[in-house]
Amino acid sequence: MKKKLGLLLSATAITLGLAACGTNDNTQEVKNEVGKTVETANLDIQVESVKSGYAESGDKNKQMLIVDMNIKNISKEESGAGAADFEVKADNGKSYDVYGLEEKNFGTAIKPGKTIEGKGYYEIPADAKTVTFYYEPAGKKQAQWELKVPEK
Repeated sequence: MKKKLGLLLSATAITLGLAACGTNDNTQEVKNEVGKTVETANLDIQVESVKSGYAESGDKNKQMLIVDMNIKNISKEESGAGAADFEVKADNGKSYDVYGLEEKNFGTAIKPGKTIEGKGYYEIPADAKTVTFYYEPAGKKQAQWELKVPEK
């Protein structure tokens, strides 16, 4: 009797497990980490806001993603940070560096304990809905954020 009850419970658990795995639920909410602060060895970096669709991009198949950041130097020595230290990976799987023709991109040295605010400009595909935003100075990934691309 105990064997039959054990087998019945096992079969039920397996059936429920397989049914849950087979569910096709496309209503997964896109993560948006605006406001999230990430601590690296020298810096606390916060993505403050994200804007898109501005006229800075002259290519009709692309849009400009503008990321506002607050960056605090938490080390005891001066540390640098700039928009070129960040990279965007769009939902098409391709990566995009800072838009070099935009003179408003930030880049500066930060004294210990001080905070700066800056904007980074990144030209991404016009149909991008989400991006992963990486802080990777000298090619070393140290932080990331999942961001929704706002409607134009």
